[in-house]
Amino acid sequence: MHSYRRIPFVLTAAGVLCTSIAAAALTTSDSLWWLSCFSRLGATGDASSAVFNSGVIAAGALIGLSAVPVAIGLRGSSSAVFRAHRSVSSVVPLLIAALGVSLILIGLLPLSLSVFAHERAANGALASSAALLLVHRTLLRGLSKLLDRLAVGTIVVLVLGMAGLITGVLTLTVFEALAFGSVISWLHVLEMRVRRLEPAALASFSANSQQMILSPIWGTMQSGVTV
Repeated sequence: MHSYRRIPFVLTAAGVLCTSIAAAALTTSDSLWWLSCFSRLGATGDASSAVFNSGVIAAGALIGLSAVPVAIGLRGSSSAVFRAHRSVSSVVPLLIAALGVSLILIGLLPLSLSVFAHERAANGALASSAALLLVHRTLLRGLSKLLDRLAVGTIVVLVLGMAGLITGVLTLTVFEALAFGSVISWLHVLEMRVRRLEPAALASFSANSQQMILSPIWGTMQSGVTV
């Protein structure tokens, strides 16, 4: 098995991000960052913010890389559902990659550099996550009972969290923690489940019954060769 198929990319990304947040929170000069949002950890322009932004970039890259084994697993699956909806093997990895790119941009474009660009990157991450949950509803249901439950739970968290954010019950920091935690949990289970999908059986060939028609590239005559 290739090494990239053994690496739990999403779980590793979560570990990298949590470590960078903890390190930045312990060393930041902005003691009130938690009253606003996590992004304030990356806006102080010091070593603390560099740690945070680097962690977000690394986490985004790892999540983007998780699209590779997911794509391979979905394309090679023997599931009748995926054979009927071949687009799932392209759409899901594309949305995962978009989520990863959005996180990378969040790290590359901190609030101190451009509030507008940073917010657009954050919106991209939220939109990619929402699109993944929608695709799960239409194309991935039944893949795993745990995955189905996590998808429903994540949708509930996002809806209630957004309502709490709008009404002022929750701060943006709390919403971000709840939203990202639920999405990353769902994405990790998806990655692990897809890796275990049964591959489609290869077409069998009979040495006595197969016939290849060979056509020389230098002429138009065909010659039948039994193999």
